[in-house]
Amino acid sequence: MGLFDLFRKKDKPAAAAAAGGPAPSRGLEKNVKKLLNKYLQPEERWGAVQAVLADHSETATAALLQRFTIYVEPSAVDNEEKEYIADALASRGEAILPQVKEALRAQESISWLVRIASRILPRDGLRDLLIELLGELDTEYERNPERKIQLIMALADFPDDAAATAVARFLEDVNETARFQAVSTVFGCRSEATREPLIKLFLEDESMRIKNAVLDGFVETGWPVTGHRGDVEKALPKGYVLDRAGVIRHRPKA
Repeated sequence: MGLFDLFRKKDKPAAAAAAGGPAPSRGLEKNVKKLLNKYLQPEERWGAVQAVLADHSETATAALLQRFTIYVEPSAVDNEEKEYIADALASRGEAILPQVKEALRAQESISWLVRIASRILPRDGLRDLLIELLGELDTEYERNPERKIQLIMALADFPDDAAATAVARFLEDVNETARFQAVSTVFGCRSEATREPLIKLFLEDESMRIKNAVLDGFVETGWPVTGHRGDVEKALPKGYVLDRAGVIRHRPKA
């Protein structure tokens, strides 16, 4: 279903009324098509950006959020347009949060949407939103796990137990990159409550990238492998040792 299918008064007046407002003008429809046309000349699309931003309707806002799903050349122009739109949308404050949340649940790549939300919500509010969104996802196969991976990465900015707990279950994700990013985030959260699942991951995962990330994380944090010394010591690759306290260290060079 297209962006205007629910709003065209001429074709579906009942749907437009149910949406709580008048159908968008033909001018808005024309400018939205230009806004989302990645093959349009930058100067022409820039005029459409300005025109759609001037309209504060839900339809216009939905179109502006959809702009983050397309990539245009050159990349400098693409980033400039997206940054401008993100700033303009964030300035509207909490009024657009419902639509931002809807887009966060629908779009595959969400880094720009997270950036908008971060400019609207207080820090704890953003963390809670990211945890809520991640909680709606599972650790099974996804055709495109990009949204999940970006949520895991975004929570690295919140070094607390709540973020670490939300991410810890993705240490068992079927996607290797999701597991790798989960390792990075939980170590960044500095929550020792994740020590046990991290040790389990090191002992059982077949990815050397992940094993090395876990080892380096334990070296950096200084967390001991209490209760798993024998198994960990057997699995340690060259370059790592366990000290008397059960802390993983880099082996001193000879």
